[in-house]
Amino acid sequence: MDMNDKVQALWDKQEITEVMFRFARALDRVDGELMKSTYWDDAIEEHQDPIFPDLFFYNDNAWAFVDQAMEGFRALKATQHRISNVLIELDGDQATAECYVWAYHLHQEDGTEREGILGGRHHFQFEKRDDEWRIKHRLTVFDWNQNQDASAIWSEEFADKYRGKRTRRDDSYNYLDY
Repeated sequence: MDMNDKVQALWDKQEITEVMFRFARALDRVDGELMKSTYWDDAIEEHQDPIFPDLFFYNDNAWAFVDQAMEGFRALKATQHRISNVLIELDGDQATAECYVWAYHLHQEDGTEREGILGGRHHFQFEKRDDEWRIKHRLTVFDWNQNQDASAIWSEEFADKYRGKRTRRDDSYNYLDY
């Protein structure tokens, strides 16, 4: 591989990694348009709920999945998804990838705040069209989960500006265009 090919491969891997990060950000900010921008319109999302697998299984068009995902995430009080251990294999305008995901979900169960914490991996097929990388297929594999009573304590005087929001009103939109 010559230097130009190496630089292009590095650039492509960085672009793909940022798609993964934008995907996680879309979930945490409950931003359906941002989430759709990470998938091609003909992409497939394959997803099963690890706690209630009989209640939720999806294997179909990713853009159609976004509306269901956003509805589910709006029901949660807080979320955070962390992406790490990114591995990407390039093959021209196609790529496969795996990344680890750590997900935190704060929700209500029978009037009690609960923390659902999940660990797993996203498996991706990416495709580059018109010099843009997006997800062609995504499958999430879960490795572990915890569900426990919430233990967070927040001061009543904690300023609204410093608390994350799950909408486009979040302060991060003042710094990033997406």
